[in-house]
Amino acid sequence: MPKFFRNNKKTILICSLVLMVAVSIVINKFNVQEEDKSVFASNGVADENSNFYKPPIDAEDAADRFIQQASQNYFFREFDKGAENYRQAIAIYEEREDFHRVARTYESLGDIYQFAHRGKDAESSYLKAVNFHNRNHDAIGEGRSLTEIGALYRDQQNFGVADEWYQKAGRVIQGAEPRRELAKVYESLGRYYWDRDNLPLAAENFLKSQEVFVVIKDQMGYDHITKILALLKRRSKPSSPSPQKSLPLKKS
Repeated sequence: MPKFFRNNKKTILICSLVLMVAVSIVINKFNVQEEDKSVFASNGVADENSNFYKPPIDAEDAADRFIQQASQNYFFREFDKGAENYRQAIAIYEEREDFHRVARTYESLGDIYQFAHRGKDAESSYLKAVNFHNRNHDAIGEGRSLTEIGALYRDQQNFGVADEWYQKAGRVIQGAEPRRELAKVYESLGRYYWDRDNLPLAAENFLKSQEVFVVIKDQMGYDHITKILALLKRRSKPSSPSPQKSLPLKKS
């Protein structure tokens, strides 16, 4: 067979395969959308106001089921329902005296209030997280929650109060055991001070974050902070003054 016809035959075959795949995708998509709701009842449900699929709440632990439900509420912007589910989980964790989970769930409760623009409720939740982290002797968790309170005031343009909370976070985490979470808190501090144009303090905190990544041997984290420091260095570099032009000499 001539080469020309062999090439055309191959092209036709490829086009046919592509067309078959496209048709299959369209048919499958139609079938999923038209699927009877009773099927979703056993495997999750479709949200009434969107095409998103809600996975089943299937955790074996009761508290974990409340956390799953709250996360789903968060995604669908059902903030009041989400807050209530986080509170249900907190009640179970407190009864079990699992105060580490209590602290982390109060952080999540603060997050959902922050996303709902309910600043006072968010601050109250973060403060409860701070108290439980302190009770658990978890300086890193305490520092993380303090930065979240600082972020609330930063978003309100209340930088004086925001500074105080970020400074508290910086003091709390001094001497904490090197962990990835510690590096992330230092990064949060660095980003805040960079936004405030306090470049020396920004560099100081980014360097501390980088040092933690070195100690825990996290190459990806180290590279990430190295790139940030390079950007900060370029930002800090003063622009060179333009050369002054000398006045022309008058001819005598």
